[in-house]
Amino acid sequence: MRRRGVDSPAMSTQKTNRSKAAPILWFLLIVFAATWSVEYSLIRSGIRFDTEYSLYTPTLWLLATMWIPGLAALLVTAFAEGAAPRRLAAALSLRPGQAGPYFLCALLVPMVFAVIYAVSWGAGFATPDWTLHALAQASDDPQSVNATSLFTVMLPASMLLGPAIQFVFALGEELGWRGFLLPRLMMLGKLRAYLILGRAWGLWHAPLILVGFNYPGHPIAGIAMMCVVTTAFGLFINEMFLHYRSVLLAAFIHAAVNAQAQGIWMWLFQDTDPLLGGGFGLTGALVWLAVGAFCARTLRRSRAGRPPF
Repeated sequence: MRRRGVDSPAMSTQKTNRSKAAPILWFLLIVFAATWSVEYSLIRSGIRFDTEYSLYTPTLWLLATMWIPGLAALLVTAFAEGAAPRRLAAALSLRPGQAGPYFLCALLVPMVFAVIYAVSWGAGFATPDWTLHALAQASDDPQSVNATSLFTVMLPASMLLGPAIQFVFALGEELGWRGFLLPRLMMLGKLRAYLILGRAWGLWHAPLILVGFNYPGHPIAGIAMMCVVTTAFGLFINEMFLHYRSVLLAAFIHAAVNAQAQGIWMWLFQDTDPLLGGGFGLTGALVWLAVGAFCARTLRRSRAGRPPF
């Protein structure tokens, strides 16, 4: 007979699991409540993303909401997990890591987008506008806009300056999703952790998608597709984060992707099926899934001391 006041192994395991789950639940509650409240209030004021102007002009409040996951991660790590201020950086993997992966991803991400849009074009989900009519209309110097300048000026700028500009905001998201949530979900196993994170990350965008963000005209199907895309892209960025243990690297990858998504491709491929083509459609999800699977295999072989191929 068990002595009074002494927990059985099963009870101790349950208490441990509850103590590990509590910070995750607090994080998700804060992130979704705060983000959706801010976005709902702005939507009620008339904000929409299915007009020509809003599609090409990211607003500051939208970028500011990207820091809600990061702030939630800091709060939960400090108060729910009781981490001392000097341990916050280590608890959230806030370290630069090696330089090589940054250079690799700076080249890889534009190549991935080129493949995504080439496949979208070939499949009939996107049609290029070589005259760049929309970009010329938005430019102060329409005469300078042409396909040559697109690839000789805008593409290099999106590879070099784009990630630097986007990094500040991407870091806010990655502190939450990769720095905090992913390592704490890994107790469920890698597959479950990746699926839960991918769905949560996708659903986090739901209010904006309902008013035209990324999927104009497809509010419900757009939410579902966003979850597919974030899960597929998550395979790559999760693998890179877990291998190098650097939330700064994850933020750089996220920033590089955002820079390409808001860069030359949306101008060149104005006519793109939002659900099937482009970086946020099914084509993008399949390409990122292939890239993520190749990355996972390569990093696994690297850890085992074997050649990548």
